[in-house]
Parts: sequence; structure tokens; C-alpha cells
Amino acid sequence: MKLYKTYSGDNFPKTYLVIERDEQPEKIVPFNILYLFGPLKLIKGALMPSHLPFSKGGQRRIVEEIENAGYCFYKWPGKILGAELGDVLEVDDNAKD
Repeated sequence: MKLYKTYSGDNFPKTYLVIERDEQPEKIVPFNILYLFGPLKLIKGALMPSHLPFSKGGQRRIVEEIENAGYCFYKWPGKILGAELGDVLEVDDNAKD
């Protein structure tokens, strides 16, 4: 059974990065996304998928995302952002200059 690590980043409160326990974020997450996420703090160092804070369907989606991309972001409570921080990085067309 694979184990996972969870990190938080200063730039996105309550948003977390999940990777396999033996991986290093700097080696698998693209620099531009890691830079935007902000300084990392390790939250948990050895989680089984069943300990991720989601129901089984959400846990399975996180594991699938990690198998495909090597990492996954999620926002508490209950939003899986995937490998690209989801809609967090989308430009808001209604934003004022």
C-alpha cells in the first residue's frame, strides 16, 4: 500500500498538496505552480489513502490524480483541485484593473 505526504502552502489557505511519501515536491510539481502555492509546510508525513479527509470517492480521485500527475491539490472542505490548482489559477474576467 502506498503512503502519502500532505503539505500546506502559505499563499493558499486551507489548500493542500498531496504526493507519495517517498517523493519530493520540488522534483515533481512544476516550478511555476509550486512557486504560486508558496512556501511549503509538511502537515502529515505518512498517510494511507483512507486517512485523506474525504469520503472514499474523493480519496480515490486524489489517488488517481497522483497516479496520473504525481501530485494533487485539494481545498478543505471537500474540493479536489487536481494537478493544476483547479480554478484557483483561472483569470477572473470581471476583475477590475
